[in-house]
Amino acid sequence: MPATPTPGPPARPLPAVFLSAGLAATAAQVLLLRELVVDGAGDEAGIGTGLFAWLSGIALGAALTRRLRAEAAARAASRALSALFVVAPAGILAGRLLAFLLAPPAGELPGLGRSLAIALATLGPGGLLVGRAFPALALLAGPAPAVAIRRLYLFESAGSLLGGAAVTALAGFAVAPLPAALALGGGALLLAALVSGSGGLPRRPLAVATVLLALLAAASPRLDRETERLRLAGTAPGLPLRAWVDTPYQHLALAGEGPVHLYASGRYTGSFPDPWANESLAHTLSCLTPRVDRVLALGGVETGVLRHLLRHPVRELVLVEPDVRALAFLRAALPAEDRAALEDPRVRLVLDDPRRFAARPGPPFDLVLFPRADPVTLREARLVTAGSFRAAAARLAPGGVLVVPIRTAPATFAGETAPLAGSVLGALSRALPVVRVSPGPDSFLVAGLSASSATLDPEVLASRWRERAVASESFAPEVLGALFHPDRVAETEAQARRAALATPVSTDDRPVSFLHALTRRQEAAGSAAGRWLARLGALPAPVLAGLAILPALAGLARTLRQRATLPAAASHAVGAGGGSAMGLSLLLLLSYQTADGALYGRLGLLTALFMAGLSLGALATRRLGDEASIPRARRHLVAALALAAALGFGTALCLPRLAAASGAGALAALSLHGVLLLATGAATGALFPLGAAVLSTEGTGRAAARLQTADHAGAAVAALAVPVVLVPALGLGATAALLAALLALASARVAVAR
Repeated sequence: MPATPTPGPPARPLPAVFLSAGLAATAAQVLLLRELVVDGAGDEAGIGTGLFAWLSGIALGAALTRRLRAEAAARAASRALSALFVVAPAGILAGRLLAFLLAPPAGELPGLGRSLAIALATLGPGGLLVGRAFPALALLAGPAPAVAIRRLYLFESAGSLLGGAAVTALAGFAVAPLPAALALGGGALLLAALVSGSGGLPRRPLAVATVLLALLAAASPRLDRETERLRLAGTAPGLPLRAWVDTPYQHLALAGEGPVHLYASGRYTGSFPDPWANESLAHTLSCLTPRVDRVLALGGVETGVLRHLLRHPVRELVLVEPDVRALAFLRAALPAEDRAALEDPRVRLVLDDPRRFAARPGPPFDLVLFPRADPVTLREARLVTAGSFRAAAARLAPGGVLVVPIRTAPATFAGETAPLAGSVLGALSRALPVVRVSPGPDSFLVAGLSASSATLDPEVLASRWRERAVASESFAPEVLGALFHPDRVAETEAQARRAALATPVSTDDRPVSFLHALTRRQEAAGSAAGRWLARLGALPAPVLAGLAILPALAGLARTLRQRATLPAAASHAVGAGGGSAMGLSLLLLLSYQTADGALYGRLGLLTALFMAGLSLGALATRRLGDEASIPRARRHLVAALALAAALGFGTALCLPRLAAASGAGALAALSLHGVLLLATGAATGALFPLGAAVLSTEGTGRAAARLQTADHAGAAVAALAVPVVLVPALGLGATAALLAALLALASARVAVAR
């Protein structure tokens, strides 16, 4: 017999409070994740560690609130919500301070452990508050567990939709993270305060939050400026901060009083002006191709190289730049000569994604220049995959050359740089039949259709230089003989071929170059995470998949032996649903980054679409989750898990093909991924309310806390494992199939449980 529901306050019209909770939570999560990427010096794994910290906090907060009494629910909810409204601006300021305090010694890279520490300090508290608020709000929603939890889940997800959309809208208007956090926190607070009296929420905590937000807003211009300077001081001690800007793609900062140093999402990317180095590089690149009539530059030449390239007989140079705000920001700081080069009539500036532009048909180019291959973020890794190189190769003229600069170990392709260079070389070799490799540390991968055009023969290169009669006081053809000495080239190419044979090719579906670059970065930082990443990356894919699925198989076996009850199976199902939903949504986010490269600015909108799906899934269970019929709820939970598994397998088939959306336009890429995120949210959003119906005998507060803990513990594990380990090792499609298998096993376990 079901237990008598825990008595509590009567159901109240609290949708606005639930909406405000979802709005504040998602806005805080997205803004703090974006800040974490910058605090972690551009480390893409920061998104995984940030979500891990956030979701672990939710699981812990829900576990601590499991025994909350109904009469204390209003007070607990008011306190947790009031703190949640302030947590985003406080977390932004704390993260910048910690980035300074935990900065590695000058010249060293930050490790993954540092990112995790900052994530736990900035995103962990917000997650903890969400975890504490959910059971308390569930008790306020009504005494019937299934109905109360479903109602709260529905409106909180709708609020999350508003929060994600609001973050994207503010980013579109170039609102900086701290003012955006204050505006959204204040909006959510206002929404909750308007109904606090009728909703039974004590107003004193809300009044305290109002005062804190007002004080932060009054001081925000100075706080923003000083904490930006403090964060830069940890990265580049002694360099004054000149200017900074947030764009849909990245955070940019300029520092220095003489030469200007550029930092993209907290990572040093170059300095200007540097006339000697830029001139030498420009002349070397120009000599690598027989003709320079038409040149395609996919970024990275506007800060000094461009004006020296134009000294060669260039008829047209197409410069592709996706980030219009970044270009405007840089243009204002460039020397007059480089600004004039951008205005040269031979230069055609195209504001588009490099992959999308290359994938379109058009006139061929004699020289295609890629930015330096250092794919420690997926935004960079997407440019050095086999698919990206094939698209660019299709734009080469007969006798044309494609050049990819890459940083390697000094003079060799050995040691820690070998897997990274090998994965990029393998990808380029799939696109073009001839690939030559120059010695390091500043190597070039030079590819073409014939050996006569793609050559590193210093005599041939020097003859090209003389034929063009370019006058230079800092470059001489003898430099080419030192850079491309035949014996050193032969030794380097032999090492590079061995590395390519021993390393999987980097593809859109499986960007292994990202894992190798991340591993190299962590090892250079002396991070234990780097050693573990290297070991995991060395595991065969079947072994890694087996390790991931083993706990689910063990749980099913335990249930078959009748040692696990239906509540335990339902909790496992919700945990598997949370992990799989997080994993599948991350796969779609990473796929979108590969297709479009604008995840930094679109993260809020895509998160909002996923949350909208959760709302639809919860709404679909409105007449199915009746706590008076646990057997019926079990059947629906089994069916919902099976449906989610089927969608997961369908997503696995779609993911390897979604990268083709990069050639179809930004709207197509956004729409395709948005629809799949909406469907993923809808398929998994039904699991939580149905799990609550199965656990209806435990009472509203205990059931909500138990499911919240299981849901977010599973999601926390997926947040850390999927982007950093499983995707580079297995690929997007295989990882989605693995997550779908976990859902299928959870469905089987619920079906056979006692």
